[in-house]
Amino acid sequence: MRFLILGDTHIPDRAQELPQWVKKIIEGQKYDAILFTGDATEYSVLHYLERHGKTYAVRGNMDFLELPRFQIIDAEGHRIFLFHSTEVRPRGDPDQLEAYGRTAGADIVVFGHTHKRDTYARNGMLFTNPGTATGAWGGVTRGEPESLAILELQKDRATVLMMRDGKPEYLAHYKYDGGWQDV
Repeated sequence: MRFLILGDTHIPDRAQELPQWVKKIIEGQKYDAILFTGDATEYSVLHYLERHGKTYAVRGNMDFLELPRFQIIDAEGHRIFLFHSTEVRPRGDPDQLEAYGRTAGADIVVFGHTHKRDTYARNGMLFTNPGTATGAWGGVTRGEPESLAILELQKDRATVLMMRDGKPEYLAHYKYDGGWQDV
């Protein structure tokens, strides 16, 4: 399965619209689902995403929208836990992210809030944060680049393509053998 992962757009309060390169990625490719990590701040971004594929979205700390705090998506024999991670302090703390994922029975955690793109395997779990699709500043960040992630998921392997400012930044490979690990 192929997932487009993005979030922390903060439109219109911190950015006017999605960057053109992000729109090209959304419109020019097919995805089994789009995972939105929160902080849309208005429905227009979510409605746009929904026109291009099945969209799972969660509420961020800046969202006053009727959205769930988290979602669980079952795919290819794996369970994905999608949340903004507002509850995690300090932001992005790996121990707390792992605890939330384990409580949900997930082996993949997709999160936002930090505005910092990252993907890694830890203790048999896979973690991905797409960063901020618009480059919007965050509570502890200033000037993060525009970024998103594309997750290709199979039963026994996954790849995460991290895009930064319209260009591929890196491709991470993972294998699953009872738990996720780097290849």
